[in-house]
Amino acid sequence: MSGYHLPTLAILFATVAAACVCGCLGEPEPPTVSGAGTVQYIDLEGGFYGIVADDGTRYLPLNLPGDFSEDGLAIEFTGFVREDVATIQQWGTPLEITEISADGKAMTMVASIT
Repeated sequence: MSGYHLPTLAILFATVAAACVCGCLGEPEPPTVSGAGTVQYIDLEGGFYGIVADDGTRYLPLNLPGDFSEDGLAIEFTGFVREDVATIQQWGTPLEITEISADGKAMTMVASIT
């Protein structure tokens, strides 16, 4: 190997390998949830709408459309759990809704998961 030193090649190889591994792994996708539940008005911290899933899990929708902000509305929903978000409500698991439907109306939103 004329012109190259073994330590220099080893460092170069390690750098390229690390860059490839980091690029391939990327960011993990946040957990997706789907289910049926009920929209509920929660009279805490100034009031907000939450979703109580049929299994009892409480979700705090971060982007609930106005058409679905109705206390007692039965819905079906899909979204991403947002573990990277802190809220003042301290109620439920933050959820970014990607699809929601109820009583013949449906909406699909673009998720801003990055």
